[in-house]
Amino acid sequence: EVFNRKNRSFVRRLPSEADQPFNFQPRVQGGGGSVSVWGVMTAKGVGPLVFYDGRMNGPNYIDVIKPQLLPYIKKNFNSNSSWYYVQDNAPCHKSHFAMNWFKKNKINTLDWPATSPDLNVIENIWDIIDKKLTNYHPTTVDELQQLILKLWTEIPVETCQNLVQSISRRLETCIRVKGNTSSKY
Repeated sequence: EVFNRKNRSFVRRLPSEADQPFNFQPRVQGGGGSVSVWGVMTAKGVGPLVFYDGRMNGPNYIDVIKPQLLPYIKKNFNSNSSWYYVQDNAPCHKSHFAMNWFKKNKINTLDWPATSPDLNVIENIWDIIDKKLTNYHPTTVDELQQLILKLWTEIPVETCQNLVQSISRRLETCIRVKGNTSSKY
């Protein structure tokens, strides 16, 4: 969201100042606009980033990713390499339409249990971007998109490498705690 971000503000004030306007930050109902984003990353770094509008279903999801994902795969993976496309269990990701498209395009996807913790390492990238966004104060959706794109392109390759290399450890931890949450992945 443009305005109603997750950043916290702490105020020190005297009891007599409790209701003074300078103690409050304005809020905008609906957050002033929001953006929806799809991106891809590998151990080689971040790839394409796509902003999209509207509700997401299987056909819309494929329309969003197809123009970026297929060329990215062709450029970064040879036909002999073994790799998997990782996504969560969002209904648009697991729809028959989407799964048939992945199968038709020979894109291997990992099966995730329905109630598993989100082990997708791109969530760590989104968290990094979200935390860095607290240093900025965009006032329009366009400014927010430009900031997200800037922060996306600044993600170091080493960060992506470390996250991809952490997958086996994350899975081992998940198995060890029998699918329950763990503070350490």
